[in-house]
Amino acid sequence: MSRSNSRRQQPGWLLLVCMILWPCHARAQQTVAQLAGKIDSELAGLLSIDSSTRKQELSASLVQYVTGLKWQSIMVFGSRREQLDGKLQQLIQSCEQWQSGSSAEARAAAERARKLWSEIKALYPREALQLLPPLWSCPMHQELMETGAGDCPICGMSLEPIYVTQPELTAGPIIGAEIIADGPLEVGKRADLRIRLFFLDNSQPVGLSDLEEAHTRKIHLLISDITETDYHHEHPEPAGDGQYAFSFTPQRPDTYRVWADLLPVRTQVQQYSVADIPSSTPRQAKLVENEAESRYAEIDGYKFELSFEKDVILERDTVAGKLRVTEPDGQPCKKLGVVMGAFGHFVGFGDDFSTVLHLHPTGPLITDPDARSGPELPFYFRSNKTGLFRLFAQVKIEGKDFFPRFVLHAGLRLPGDARPPEKAARVAPGPEGAYPASEPDAARPARRRSPHASALPLAARKRDQPFKWASSR
Repeated sequence: MSRSNSRRQQPGWLLLVCMILWPCHARAQQTVAQLAGKIDSELAGLLSIDSSTRKQELSASLVQYVTGLKWQSIMVFGSRREQLDGKLQQLIQSCEQWQSGSSAEARAAAERARKLWSEIKALYPREALQLLPPLWSCPMHQELMETGAGDCPICGMSLEPIYVTQPELTAGPIIGAEIIADGPLEVGKRADLRIRLFFLDNSQPVGLSDLEEAHTRKIHLLISDITETDYHHEHPEPAGDGQYAFSFTPQRPDTYRVWADLLPVRTQVQQYSVADIPSSTPRQAKLVENEAESRYAEIDGYKFELSFEKDVILERDTVAGKLRVTEPDGQPCKKLGVVMGAFGHFVGFGDDFSTVLHLHPTGPLITDPDARSGPELPFYFRSNKTGLFRLFAQVKIEGKDFFPRFVLHAGLRLPGDARPPEKAARVAPGPEGAYPASEPDAARPARRRSPHASALPLAARKRDQPFKWASSR
């Protein structure tokens, strides 16, 4: 092989070496913003370098940084991720062509690399390219802050860059919402409504292309009356100009609130846009004070029972739980159907009528619509605040949706993380006065959270959006 051909083969070997060494050496020390800054600096000097040795060194550095960027880009999803992977590979090829080509080829490759890099940066959320302290956090324990990548010492999950798990890095929700209706709600009468979504910074309408898909849908509407008794989960359809149509039948003469669960493309951070649907008797009802815990429900003869690995749940505790479903004849129910890519979902509302928890069962995405499971549905519960939560499960049995309601209490964590003895809270008994069975903590092995477990429960901001009649528009 000639010296010239030998030189042309070197970049491929450099790429292989960088890909092997990067995960074990540099991955934990570099954030996306740090890597992007280094790539900016290296690309700026491409055309001013003539030395073959310096070209080889610079090409190796660029390949290493670009490879590291690919490892760290966990905040880019869906079709954007496919574009990112393709453009990063093209950028590596351009670097190799710049290092080994003739003068004209090197100049063309350098211009191509700069153009690709500009397109690559446009695929990232703005926060990812801001040079922030290299802090890492756990999706389920957001109070934990580490200076490098690793596993959460509490639950074992992989830590993620803080700009992925911390919504505080945005000034607040970037999308607002308002309800458009023909009149106030009426009990037992179907209400045909529209929700208008708009960007708060410029009032422009939010289209489906502005949202990422989460759990098979781009918009989840979580709807509850002010007593947190009548719950609905709807998925609206586009109705033009940032408006989305949906309907539901209210069962109570109260104010209803809508939490639109969204994942904006711009930030890649889950947010809730909140709006109220007034009724003819607004806010006359109120939550039951000191409502007893209830981990048992029955609908149409089906029995639903919650159990947790701990009898007492404290704020900021991540607690493994499961929902068990029993047939009317007493047999375990093994007919749980697929609901949004899983065999069930959970939504909890705090007693402030503001905090909402959207939980999903553990396990992989279910792609077979005919799949069935049961009788148990495992999930994780966590609240960052104390108080009562009305938790609604959603399961599908023989084509019918069931929404059993439970009441859970998240207790106060004592100073210094001291914990009181595990003394059962006041719990409404199930049939025959039975309480959910629970093994002693010492009898259970340590649990590691599934990588498919639900996303971090977030508290929706308490921010009422104005209500508008359709006739006023």
